[in-house]
Amino acid sequence: MSSTPRRRTVLATGVVAATVVALDGCTSGDGQEDRPDRPEQGADLVLTGGRVHTLDDKDSVHQALAVSGGRIAYVGTDQGARRHIGKRTEVVELRGRMVMPGLHDGHLHPMSGGQGLLGCDLEYAPLTVKQFQDRIRAYLKETADDEKASPDTWVQVEHWYAQAMRPAGTKVTKAVLDALDTRRPIIVKSTDGHTVLVNSRALEIAGITAKTKDPSNGAIARDAKGEPTGVLEDGASDLVEGRIPKPTAEDNLRIARTALAALAEQGVTTFMDAMASEEAIRAFATLAERGELTARGHFAPLVNVGDKDPIGTVTALRERYDGGDAKPAPTIAVRNTKLFLDGVLQYPAQTAGLLQPYLECDHGACRPGKKTGAQYWKQDQLDDIVGKLTKAGFDPHIHAIGDRSVRLALNAFAKVREGGDRTSRLTVAHAELVDPADIKRFGRLDVVAAMGFHWAKPAPDSVESVRPYLGSSRWSRYEPEGDIFASGGRISLGSDWPVDPLDEWTAIKTAITRTAEPGSPYAKEGPMTPRQRLSRAAALRAVTVNGAYQLRQEKLTGSLRAGMFADLIVLDREVTEVPEEEIAGAKVLLTMVGGRIVHGGTDLK
Repeated sequence: MSSTPRRRTVLATGVVAATVVALDGCTSGDGQEDRPDRPEQGADLVLTGGRVHTLDDKDSVHQALAVSGGRIAYVGTDQGARRHIGKRTEVVELRGRMVMPGLHDGHLHPMSGGQGLLGCDLEYAPLTVKQFQDRIRAYLKETADDEKASPDTWVQVEHWYAQAMRPAGTKVTKAVLDALDTRRPIIVKSTDGHTVLVNSRALEIAGITAKTKDPSNGAIARDAKGEPTGVLEDGASDLVEGRIPKPTAEDNLRIARTALAALAEQGVTTFMDAMASEEAIRAFATLAERGELTARGHFAPLVNVGDKDPIGTVTALRERYDGGDAKPAPTIAVRNTKLFLDGVLQYPAQTAGLLQPYLECDHGACRPGKKTGAQYWKQDQLDDIVGKLTKAGFDPHIHAIGDRSVRLALNAFAKVREGGDRTSRLTVAHAELVDPADIKRFGRLDVVAAMGFHWAKPAPDSVESVRPYLGSSRWSRYEPEGDIFASGGRISLGSDWPVDPLDEWTAIKTAITRTAEPGSPYAKEGPMTPRQRLSRAAALRAVTVNGAYQLRQEKLTGSLRAGMFADLIVLDREVTEVPEEEIAGAKVLLTMVGGRIVHGGTDLK
């Protein structure tokens, strides 16, 4: 190795560097004394000449940063950083590039996401019935050898944007799949995560007939004669998915690696699997043991109504797989649990629990209806299980979309706080509709709202499938990021991938603008419920500081301060200054986790 520092230079981005706070000589960016590494050794890496957004309490912006042993050794001026350069230090001259903490995604499904990247992918596209069939037909042709080897090899289709079928209002049934020239069982998974479509062969294998009763946590759609249509809502999909052969251990490792690579490309350095199976936990734990884990993984096993020993089950998983105290090298944590209170707001499912009924609409005329959605847990059941989980050291993460369900979750969390527990990290996932009386409870109860920013824009699943059925008053409160933030609540990002695309920068842009993408037919709608917009600063803190808080990492990650883990990203643009629409196009040039580069490199090309 060379005896002189290794230097790399990147091209200027055209962004004018802002004035930085000088920290020459005496401090390391957070008031601590600066103790440089020994000159003969120095830091592992020094970044200079950039715009280092620390996301500290003052949102400080500095010039340089040094990394040693997987931690941040220094944040401050170029002059101060030079004292950390030794014979073995790699020095990267940023030329105005933006550095910030790595992203924290507090609600996604990495195994489903990874599987989708490897299988039949409809790519969230608006499709006609013919286009829908053609995509699957092409996949059947590509995998014809699989069918020859085993006629009942399952076809798993991912990322079906059911609400965007064209023309608007198109409904599909098993007949659409039965028309394809195959005898293979087919399952098509909607992007909302709550609806699947299957063909007749799949229903046959699962034994689903007109006589099959709906499960307690889902519904089998039926025609006028009571026959299953092939559409399965929520827990009803388990009747089919339970018949699909599970991936092998090697399959799961391949899926997990695929998911991690996609996350690193987006700049995600910490994530939470919001419905983690033991197979998923085992796959990521295996990668951690092999030194292949490239993001900090948190896993929330599902707790269902009627589970015989939920505390024993999740405790056993924690004891078996949890990596213990966090270290610079990423490990996994099993300290969260997932509960479902309801389904989705979108028509025709409308399984999200509402305080007042959905409207019924016919040819543009809407009137009060009778449907109020699902409620998978009674209040006393929920209070009991949440209390037991928190006492056992788990942080409950509750899926609640409708205003009635959000209230149930907050009621249960209020009992936790009333019992003297101020430390549990309590989270409501999605919270798409919140009654005004409950908005301030997020802040008062210290409950994190893990919001799906992609939903906060005009699209088929909002203006077509939700707006008419809520009415103007409730619609003004749809995706209430702005209301929760303004009332002192803490918001984090929960992308819900693969329910939505893994496109974190478009999601961040959407939370700020509330607009559809330019060129979209919905762009003419302008900002959706504009009072719910987040500022850039609030959106960036949601995906960093607040995500770290949700997952109990705020003393280790989420901001760039001396002593914290070196989880950071370098971007191709200054997202705090470029026009809002350009945030969506941000490219991550380098992703670092615990001082290890997991995406890109120091050439920053």
